[in-house]
Amino acid sequence: MVDKEQQQRERAYKIWEDDGRPEGSHDEHWRRAEEQHELAEQESEDVTKVNQQADDRFARDDTESTSVADIKPPSAVSPD
Repeated sequence: MVDKEQQQRERAYKIWEDDGRPEGSHDEHWRRAEEQHELAEQESEDVTKVNQQADDRFARDDTESTSVADIKPPSAVSPD
C-alpha cells in the first residue's frame, strides 16, 4: 500500500500537470493535494459511519424477525 506522503506527492503532481505545469507553484499544489486528501479521508470516515449504523440497525431488526416457519405468503385472490 502506498503511504500518505506518496499519495499526496502524486496528487500534487497531478494538480501541477492539470494546471499546465507552472513554475513556482509547488506550495500551492502541495496545499491543494493535502486538502483533497483530507476531504477524501473525511468522506471515507462518513461512509464507514453510515455503513456501521446500517449494520447495527439491521442487526437489531434481525433479532426481532420471525422464523421462516412463521412467514406466510399473502393470501391469493380468487378470480371472480
